[in-house]
Amino acid sequence: MASVQQNIPTKQKALQWVRVSTENPFEWTTSAPVIQPSQLGDNQVLIENHAISLNPVDYKMAGTNFGNTTLPATTGYDVSGRIVAVGKDVKHFNIGDEVFGLLNLNSSNGGGALQQYSVGEAEAFIKKTRNISHADASTLGVAFLSAMDGLRQVNIDSSTSVFIPGGSGGVGHFAVQIAQARGAKQVITSASKDDGIQILKEQYKLKDVINHAKDNVVERVLELTHGQGADIVYDSTCLESSFAKSIQTVKEGGSWIVLGAFAKEDSKEAKSVAERKANLLHAYLASYWLGPKRAELRTFVQDALAQGAKWIEEGKLKPYINQTIKLEDVQDALEKLKQGKGGFGKVVVKLL
Repeated sequence: MASVQQNIPTKQKALQWVRVSTENPFEWTTSAPVIQPSQLGDNQVLIENHAISLNPVDYKMAGTNFGNTTLPATTGYDVSGRIVAVGKDVKHFNIGDEVFGLLNLNSSNGGGALQQYSVGEAEAFIKKTRNISHADASTLGVAFLSAMDGLRQVNIDSSTSVFIPGGSGGVGHFAVQIAQARGAKQVITSASKDDGIQILKEQYKLKDVINHAKDNVVERVLELTHGQGADIVYDSTCLESSFAKSIQTVKEGGSWIVLGAFAKEDSKEAKSVAERKANLLHAYLASYWLGPKRAELRTFVQDALAQGAKWIEEGKLKPYINQTIKLEDVQDALEKLKQGKGGFGKVVVKLL
């Protein structure tokens, strides 16, 4: 039997996902159902959401439903909050614990972050320490874990050069910091807006920031690496135009990492990486929920979240929150993300 806090409401505010569509998939409601403790799976927890961070996958999922979610539901996958109920087999969490983590990409039966209460799988959460705010903790979901998933596949030390195209994005701004925290010799990144370039240089102490709107990225990376190319290139831009350039910047024998389900076997990107005599690696969180890496999810997610929290406490990782909004404003914020106007770093929804 589930352990439960008293006075859990039956209805809640939510940006409900009501249709699979790239146009108007969401509807705002104040009467979405709250999954009750008796409806929790044995290894699930019910979380009172304090902060949520947004990601492009929040609207991309609504247009494709690659997680096979039963609608109506909600999207959104990054939450930090307080546990108000636990399933009968949950041993490591108690009512009242403050936690943060990643929600299941299949958000049927109460999953999804864009609401006041969310159902999560206990294996994808850890306890939040008092030294970290709910806002910061909420950012250590999709974007941070994607950055970690890519860079954990390569060795980084004091001899390593790393190029991260798009360092002003959610994944990118975490990737440059992870490379720094792991002791890379040189971290190169790119951005196109003056304010983003300034933040990367001033807040994150990056010397080599290329303006990809004005400069030839390939020439600049080769120049900065003395004609060798970077040992590691992690392209998290999801743009084929960027892939074509960034592949040319990887060193022979180096590694080109791509975010998402791009560069599949026999793709032009895969062939280009092979021609560079470089290694092709993928960072794809969906494979932990829906694919062959499901058995690795608990270890990867919990270890990565714990490392992220430790780095925040040590001052080695600083999530950049460019805007804090209310739940009622999420639909507009997602539309701006879709238009490429989400700003530097992350947008956080503050509920409590």
